[in-house]
Formats: sequence, structure tokens, C-alpha cells
Amino acid sequence: MFAGPEVIFLSITLINTSEKLNNNKSRVILSIVTGWMFYLLCYISRVEPSVLANELMREFNMTASTFGFVVSSLYITYCLMQIPNGILLDKFGSRIVLSVSALICSIGIFIFGFAKIPGYLEIGRLILGVGSASGFIGCTKVISELIPPCKYSLFVGMSMFVGCLGGICGSVPTAYLVSHFGWRTTTFAIASIGVLLAILATRIAKPKYGQNVKIPVEIKPLDGIKILARNPKFWILGICGAISYLPLSAIAELWCTPFVEKKYGITTSMAAISTTFIFIGYGVGSIITASLANFFKSCRKVLFIFTFLMILIFIPIIYWNEMPLSLCFVMFFSFGVFGGTIPLFFTIAFSMVPKRYGGTSSGFTNMIIMTGGFIFQPLLGQLLDYFRGGMMDADGTPVYTFVMYQNAFSIILICMILSIFLVFAIDDVRSSRHED
Repeated sequence: MFAGPEVIFLSITLINTSEKLNNNKSRVILSIVTGWMFYLLCYISRVEPSVLANELMREFNMTASTFGFVVSSLYITYCLMQIPNGILLDKFGSRIVLSVSALICSIGIFIFGFAKIPGYLEIGRLILGVGSASGFIGCTKVISELIPPCKYSLFVGMSMFVGCLGGICGSVPTAYLVSHFGWRTTTFAIASIGVLLAILATRIAKPKYGQNVKIPVEIKPLDGIKILARNPKFWILGICGAISYLPLSAIAELWCTPFVEKKYGITTSMAAISTTFIFIGYGVGSIITASLANFFKSCRKVLFIFTFLMILIFIPIIYWNEMPLSLCFVMFFSFGVFGGTIPLFFTIAFSMVPKRYGGTSSGFTNMIIMTGGFIFQPLLGQLLDYFRGGMMDADGTPVYTFVMYQNAFSIILICMILSIFLVFAIDDVRSSRHED
């Protein structure tokens, strides 16, 4: 994870700098950077439990099923808040929404860190889900307001890259800090950074409309929802997006580290490197896919190619038992690259509605995509317990083997194969729909 002092210094510097800025371009840059920093924090806090899996299961005496449900409970409130947050962003702009959301995130993280029983862990994750729900869609809203439509997918890809940096910070660096300072101290440090970001967002995040600028068209967010909900192809788009995001939401965010631990018999810190490679690959892939879609002027073509390659990479990751560890890291990186198609799903959804409904479009799309994490994080835990068949060690601790993880991960491969056929039912971007 990034060092706290550096982040504090950066936050204070940006706050002081914002007071001196009169240049509109600088304000735009700072507005986007603020959204990115908040999304970075959201992802760090979401991913942190992946390196705490074995430790938390031991400390709180939880099975994989229970742990998977506790961690995935974040997605309940996260998904439920996507549409309301999209409406709030369209109605009030990013300044108010992001500042309040950052504060709520901090509260949830603090509760998680103070937890003494699994119930408080779950409450912390539920509150964190409420706060972090505006992380990514807040970025897309700022981008839709400040960046030309032709650059939308590229900047969304850059936002995904920032999120992936958060995933990286939440894996190996967090595992290192946990090993030296304990998981509670590390969690409190993350929460403290959230408070600073809440203050930062109130100072420099750009309001939805500048002073003395009239709103050109009355915003009726429910109209944006109706446009998407009545389009069957939007639902297909959402399902494909949820499957495409499983490398992060189901694997990297929770089950990758224990999977690699069991496969190679290595420490948690070493196994967490695999998660880091997935996030690096996903961030790189998000920018590559957005650039290729602009080059080929086709999102669907890029989606098909990258989904097919993602399947080819995932098969040996699961079934090649003797794969060298170094090659495994390379394969996880490639897996992340070919899975980095999420910006294209948001770009297509954004093209289905007028531009003024950018927040609603992102929120609705993100709600469906994130449902995959809510379903598959506990589902994989349940499958692990099913294949475990009650196996325990001498002191009664549940035992999970590599073969059990191997069998459980097969369900994700099946879903990926399904998605490659669904891609053909998705429409390509229709930029002409971006009228106000």
C-alpha cells in the first residue's frame, strides 16, 4: 500500500494548491484527480480482506462460506446504491456526493477494524459498500462532464487503471504492512486517509455546473433508467460485463491469494503477488481495450477477441498443476490484460442514453456488473465447503486443498465461455445518441 505520509502530504498540497488556482484547465485536472484518488481508496479497502483471508478465518473461527459471505456483503449495499448514486450525481454533481461518500467509507472501514465478532465485520463492509458505491461512477460522471465523448472510453480506461492501482496497493503492500503492524492498525490507517479525501473533495471537486451557468435541460434521472431498462440489449451488456469483471470481483479481490497459497505452498505475502499481477494487467488492459476500440471504431470486436483470449489464459491457470510460479505470475498478468474490457461496457451503455444521464447510465451499468462479485464471492466459498466434504485438521480447522479451489474455479470458466456467445448480441457504440 502507498505510504500514509506521502498521501497526507499530497492531499494537503492539493488543498493548498486549489486555493490558488484560477485556471479552468487546472481545475478540471484536479477534479479528475480527486475522483481517481477516492476510487483508489475504495479499491484498497475492498481488496484488503483478500490478504486477510486465512488470518480472519482463524481469528473469528469462520469457514470459507461464512468468510465469503461477510466480505461479499459489501456488494449488497454497493449494488443497491448504484442507481441512487447515479441519480444523485446527475442531480447534485460530484462535489457533494464524493465528499459525503468518502466520509461514509471511512466510517465503514473503522468499524471493520474495531470488529470483535463477524457481525461487526459485516456491518463495516455494508457501510463501506454504501460509501464506495460512488467511487467508479463518480469518476465516470466527472469525465462525462469535462471530457469530449470521443475520449470517454479512454478516460474510463484510465479510471479503471487507477482502481487497479488500488487493488495492487491492497494486496502485497497491505500484506507487508499487516505482517509488521497488524491488520487492525493497517485498517485504521486506510480509514484515516478516507477522512482526508472527504475534506479534499469538498475543496477541489468540480461542481456539476459552474456559477452563473444555466442547466440546459431539466434532468429527470428516472427517464435515463427507463431508457436502459426497456432495452433488452442493455441487460445482455450488463451480464457480459459482470462475467468480464469476475477476474477482479471474484478472483483477485478475494480468492486468488489463498488459491495460489494452496497451489504452491507459499506464504500469504508471496501468494498475494499473483493478485498484484492481475490488477496490473487489468489496469493496462483497460487502457489498451479503450484505445483499440477507438482505433477499430468497434467495441464489440475488441470484446470478442479479448474474451476469447481471457478464456485461453484461464484454462492453464486452473488445470496446469505443474506450472512454474514465475510463469503463473505472467499468466495472471495476461489474464488481467484480456479481462480489462470494462471501459467498453460503460462506453456502450453511455451511448444508449443522452449525455445528461451519464451518472445514471454508469450507476445502472455498474450495479449489474458488480452483482457478479456479490454472487460469486460467496458462491466460490460455498463450492469450497462442498468439495471439502467436512474435512478438518486435528484441531477442528477446515482444510481446503488446491484441488478444491481448482474445482470451484471451474464455474467461472463456464461463465466466460457463455459470455463469448452473448457478446454477439451487444450493439456497438452509437455516439449519435449523445444529445442533450
